[in-house]
Amino acid sequence: MNKHERRHYRELLGPLAIIFSIVLLGPLAIDVYLPSVPEMIRVFSSTDSEMRQTISIYVLALGVSQLVAGPVSDRYGRRASAVLGTAIYAIGSLVAVVATGMEVLYLARALQGFGAAFTMVTAMAWIRDHFEGNEAGRLLSYMGGVISTIPTIAPLIGSGLAFYWGWVGGFYAMAGLAILLTVLSAVLLGSQPKIAQSERGAQSKRESNQHEALGCNIRAIFSNTHFRTFALANTLSFAGLLTYVAVAPVIAMEQGSMTTVEFSLVFGLIGGAQVLTSLSAPKVMYRVGRPKTVLLGSSFVLLAGAGLVLIPEGVMSGFFILAGVASAGFSLLSGAATSLALEPFRYCAGLAASIDGFLRMVGGALLVAISSLVPLTGQRTLALVYLLSVIAVFMLWRYLKTLVENEA
Repeated sequence: MNKHERRHYRELLGPLAIIFSIVLLGPLAIDVYLPSVPEMIRVFSSTDSEMRQTISIYVLALGVSQLVAGPVSDRYGRRASAVLGTAIYAIGSLVAVVATGMEVLYLARALQGFGAAFTMVTAMAWIRDHFEGNEAGRLLSYMGGVISTIPTIAPLIGSGLAFYWGWVGGFYAMAGLAILLTVLSAVLLGSQPKIAQSERGAQSKRESNQHEALGCNIRAIFSNTHFRTFALANTLSFAGLLTYVAVAPVIAMEQGSMTTVEFSLVFGLIGGAQVLTSLSAPKVMYRVGRPKTVLLGSSFVLLAGAGLVLIPEGVMSGFFILAGVASAGFSLLSGAATSLALEPFRYCAGLAASIDGFLRMVGGALLVAISSLVPLTGQRTLALVYLLSVIAVFMLWRYLKTLVENEA
């Protein structure tokens, strides 16, 4: 890192800390309150399936709302979208605290998802505004590593909060954190995207209005080869991760007769491997380049799918080793794929980030839902979703030469 780059990082240290903090609100809204679910079922006199809908509603709101968050972030700036997102998230958390029925709780979760969508899009777009190339990929990989720690530590925090303050403890904590980040975002984040602000000011009025040329519309984004290729790789690998989370408890505790503690330990080990992979991904990027890093990660997912087809059902060691390989593949490719997908869209990074996030979350969830309709065992279903990454591998091989030339 040269002197100019070090100065650049020092200038952005405060905003960067805020960006890494607001993106954590997304996974926190799932993992912090999970230990309180049994108590919430009793308090709200609901069924287990009704309470599970609070997760589905949150994820759906998080995915769909990104399509709104992106254009808002581009139009009004990253500070405005960060403040709006954290404020709505805080309101949703407080609505949950005062909820007396499932309908109000569902509304609260939708508000949390809406707010988290703004924070996630803002974080991705802010990175694209201020960093390019391998630096953007490196920071997004580190961000992925930080996010990956949440499922490991948040349930422990949630358990402590529930022990002392009951089920509302987790929601009070989320509200307090969101309010703090609302204030810090208003103070520390710039009002406009840095690149967009400087470069748009240098353009003529005619050039600034050429949205088709700049790619600032949905059709242009979807027609961009970079975006399609890397967004697809992200979506397919994320679908594999979601499927693993869905089928692993049943496979481990019903087929493998593992205890809850044993499963939690294995699940945590794989989560730890994801964190380490995310932190190691920047070194891989610098060594082989971002496109090949995405190809390598997708190949890991594909390899895991082939392995799950070949090994017998009920071999827990083989199942979790292969699931770990695929999860590591997702962590390896995620930062590089996201940075490459957003790279052509410096003038509308928010819109591009929102579409990428929407495809990854909603598209991944749809693939999981469709795969569950296929009459296969949990292991074979997971194998099927992993094997879909062959599409990404094929596209990456096909366009790799062009993409590497563009990197140079």
